[in-house]
Amino acid sequence: MSSQKKIIRAKFRASVFDRDKFKCRMCDHKPEMVEELDAHHITDRALMPNGGYVPENGIALCPICHLRAEQFHRDGRAFPGYSPDDLYRKIGSSKEIATEASEKLGA
Repeated sequence: MSSQKKIIRAKFRASVFDRDKFKCRMCDHKPEMVEELDAHHITDRALMPNGGYVPENGIALCPICHLRAEQFHRDGRAFPGYSPDDLYRKIGSSKEIATEASEKLGA
């Protein structure tokens, strides 16, 4: 991974964790160590302009909630309450808002 990509990922994680107050947005679990949180891409990186590394496309999740959210990326079926639309609503965003923010990354 290039150093530029590492910087982009680190900024993404930091902005998502800061906005979400370093706790899981789905279950409110606040781990003792930030490494126990994941910055989940709500819409898959491959489907977003410039990888979707914007807080409008990210949500902080604990490992259990992350597995639930990832189910949609694996097989297209969302765990109840964890569809992309559900996750976007939780952070006050949408796919359209996230796409627009992601397009600005390349500018």
